[in-house]
Amino acid sequence: MGEEGPPSLEYIQAKDLFPPKELVKEEESLQVPFAVLQGEGVEFLGRAADALIAISNYRLHVKFKDSVINVPLRMIDSVESRDMFQLHISCKDSKVVR
Repeated sequence: MGEEGPPSLEYIQAKDLFPPKELVKEEESLQVPFAVLQGEGVEFLGRAADALIAISNYRLHVKFKDSVINVPLRMIDSVESRDMFQLHISCKDSKVVR
């Protein structure tokens, strides 16, 4: 009789299948502006004129001085850069974020 062991997939964890990507920061002093969800990994942190922009494997997060915009990535239908100062995001549920 040959050696029988458990199936190899039994020991693979999700974190091994989808390892987090390395965080890219425009400035070293930037900090993630939100609580990260289980399984979420922040991939980019950057600064705009009056906002902080973070992109994770789950959402686009834009934090202004007095408001916050969170858009799940799977809800984004299209993204356009207009006039170099405006980002126009169309969502699948007909919402538009500028």
